[in-house]
Amino acid sequence: MTALPTAAQAALAAVVLTAATTDVRRREIPNWLTLGGIVAGLVLHTGLYGWQGLKFASIGLGLAALIFIPIFLMRWLGGGDIKLMGAIGALAGAENMFVVFVLDALLAATAALVLIIFKGRLLRTLRNMTRMFSKDRAPELEAGNEQSLGLPRAVTIAAGTFVFLWLLHSATK
Repeated sequence: MTALPTAAQAALAAVVLTAATTDVRRREIPNWLTLGGIVAGLVLHTGLYGWQGLKFASIGLGLAALIFIPIFLMRWLGGGDIKLMGAIGALAGAENMFVVFVLDALLAATAALVLIIFKGRLLRTLRNMTRMFSKDRAPELEAGNEQSLGLPRAVTIAAGTFVFLWLLHSATK
């Protein structure tokens, strides 16, 4: 993990907390928030560290795009989730964004499994997994579809980000 200035940590926390709140309430992550987070990361790091800061934020944003645009094109995540990870990349940098990605993946998998079992959809989900890459996949496999599981992904992204911030804080003690 790479150290982050307090301002970047605060902006990161504010962005993911707001995203989680709006995702739960309205099932959307507003563009003003995600694009604002991207701009904040680029401006903040450039202001603090000059060209090196711009490079740091740009590589984080670029890695987020490299990882998440293909996932968006497969329709496994919505556009707001992808832009949120871009904001995290710009604010936290590539290495830290990757840590958040791993933490989020673990938390999202756990939450999805609990939701699948709770809603009695285990067998249906297992059948659908064989069709994830096919063109005739079930509508419930599409991010944002009303038949989908309905897991607000910004919540697990925010949780992963807060775990990352906690780990970062613990490592500096």
